[in-house]
Amino acid sequence: MKKLLKILTVSFVLSMFFISCAKKPLTLDDETSMKTLLKASDEDITELVLKEAAEKGNIPEERLNVEYILRDEKSQAIAVKLKINEQ
Repeated sequence: MKKLLKILTVSFVLSMFFISCAKKPLTLDDETSMKTLLKASDEDITELVLKEAAEKGNIPEERLNVEYILRDEKSQAIAVKLKINEQ
């Protein structure tokens, strides 16, 4: 009985560990903290910005270029310069 309880406890702890370590998608809503956005890679930020511009601005991703990404951890701010290509 003790072995069964120990196995169940270990399996529960391991499953919670893997669930908590799973990479959550970045969003610009309240679910994603600024600390998470500041630590995200340039590729992740670029993907997020292009997706948001396409969804909310109705601009095709093919027409957008990310010029640069600035991060300021002190003031917890991120600035992204986008360029819209003319067709």
